[in-house]
Amino acid sequence: MAAVSGSSDLAGPGAPPSGGGAQAAAVAEEEEREVVRVRVKKCESFLPPEFRSFAVDPQITSLDVLQHILIRAFDLNGKKNFGISYLGRDRLGQEIYLSLLSDWDLSVAFATACKPYLQLRVDIRPSEDILEAGKFKIKMPEVASLVRGFCYILT
Repeated sequence: MAAVSGSSDLAGPGAPPSGGGAQAAAVAEEEEREVVRVRVKKCESFLPPEFRSFAVDPQITSLDVLQHILIRAFDLNGKKNFGISYLGRDRLGQEIYLSLLSDWDLSVAFATACKPYLQLRVDIRPSEDILEAGKFKIKMPEVASLVRGFCYILT
């Protein structure tokens, strides 16, 4: 990419008008969005968090594609029950994790990604089959409290 000079006396025919620096910045920003760097934190119950980094093209990356990338990156083949959220800002400017539930949510995440990368969080939810206490099967979102070998279901 050629450098653009803002001096009008050096501009020859075919050169961009003065103020080309702003145009060059806009072009550079557009090129920057061709690839989005992503940093992911996987959270699973009491296990220490795991991190992965990669880059995606936001023009061709759908939520379904991102889910498959995350399944492969964290070896989640048997764990289909997980949620994805991205670090954004609320109306007051505070950082908050917002859920990614659709391709539209993902487009917003790409557009408002905190520089220098989009920060994602993957929350692994336990499956119902794992949550068994004795002869009782505990279903989510019920909470179980084990006291002296007995299971009390709190609703």
